[in-house]
Amino acid sequence: MSNQSTLQAAIKPLQDELLNHKIYGSINSVEAVQHFMRFHVFSVWDFMSLVKRLQRDLTCTATPWTPPTNRPAAYIINQIVLGEESDDFDTGKVTNAISHYELYLKAMIEVGTDPIEVTKLVSMIQRGQNYAEALDAHQRVFGESIPDAVYEFVNDTLSTAEKGATHEVMAAFLFGREDPIPKMFQSIIDNKILSADKSLDSFRLYLQRHIDVDGDDHGPLAFAALSEICGEDEIKWEEATAAAKNAIQMRIHFWSGILKIATSKPYSKVTTKVEERINKRVTKTANEHLKKITVLAE
Repeated sequence: MSNQSTLQAAIKPLQDELLNHKIYGSINSVEAVQHFMRFHVFSVWDFMSLVKRLQRDLTCTATPWTPPTNRPAAYIINQIVLGEESDDFDTGKVTNAISHYELYLKAMIEVGTDPIEVTKLVSMIQRGQNYAEALDAHQRVFGESIPDAVYEFVNDTLSTAEKGATHEVMAAFLFGREDPIPKMFQSIIDNKILSADKSLDSFRLYLQRHIDVDGDDHGPLAFAALSEICGEDEIKWEEATAAAKNAIQMRIHFWSGILKIATSKPYSKVTTKVEERINKRVTKTANEHLKKITVLAE
């Protein structure tokens, strides 16, 4: 059995558990979508830390520039960075380019969910706090309103991005994100509420974009990159397998934490002036994007 096949066999039970999680079926009303987005946005944001760590390792981001040592892997990660950080939704228009995190903030606004919790964390890090201090301070401010599983998931992601070896980061990125996301998001988008309410248009666009791009392009590219990085090194494959298992387990834990609080506490709706409040609080860059974005679904 090849190293790739051994890894895939080892993580299959966890993959099945993740794809059969009860959270997908619970997203069956606008209120449920609001609740889900409030916490899911943290994983939308921390996703880019894995991507940027891989870009740093697999390409040259320093000056003077030198050619990448692994050209296929460099190509793959650059394609992923472009799609995630500056997606023009195949329009060819630079004015439509937006990160998927910022698109998600737009979708939250449209459905009436205040993203203050995630933008507060991002602004703390922008001001120079390291992620561990920021998460600790953030948890003290927001207390029990955010499940512990959210903080644990983000902390694990950022710890992996900061401390993991390249093959471990790639495995976490591939099997914790790129591989399961199209299937997970399809389970959400299949809920009738996603097509029944116009306020969910941007959320549906976000989900569909990941289904299309991750399933058809990014996922296969990331697996090819992992194979390039690990080569025939069995130790790297073993470590990649452990990282993949951990990433999937943390996603299951993340979903379970969100589902638990969803069933125990009703969603607290934001005020009718939610957009005015948000515009005062989101970071400057995100705010500028939110003001000039056109309807990308057209």
